Amino acid sequence: MPKKQVRNKAYYEERLLKDYPAYYADYIDGKYQTITEAAVACGLKTQRTRFHELKNAWQKASAYERREFEHWLQTEYGVITPHPTATTAGRVPIANGRHLLPWAKSRIQAVMTARELKVGAVMKEVGFSPLNASLGQSLKGDTQLQPALITALENWLEANKHI
Repeated sequence: MPKKQVRNKAYYEERLLKDYPAYYADYIDGKYQTITEAAVACGLKTQRTRFHELKNAWQKASAYERREFEHWLQTEYGVITPHPTATTAGRVPIANGRHLLPWAKSRIQAVMTARELKVGAVMKEVGFSPLNASLGQSLKGDTQLQPALITALENWLEANKHI
């Protein structure tokens, strides 16, 4: 297995001197305070964004730190992060609390389209009144569903997984 290329200060300094002498001269003259600034200016290196830093920090965070961050997001901004982890039945949950997750809405609508079903027909198939509008409202917005309906929809999606 080949050794990974080291991209440190010495590497970028050498590349600037060899391939971008004008930028290296500007670095020596003080136009750029660091080799990294000069390397970014000439396009040899890209500037890391806050997004890159956040992703890097998330990947290095412990499970406890991630939970604490998610708790902070929820309390400060009301953001609830979905966790597609298997339930005791071995399935991925379709709802967070009593709200359908975006992927579940898309999947339900895809099955409905493939089978040419209307919301009332789905409600009838899962054992609820076809006049019950809660599923339709939830698919269009963020209406809460009864826990029994969520369970019935999980079973319905499992039965329609081949579609």
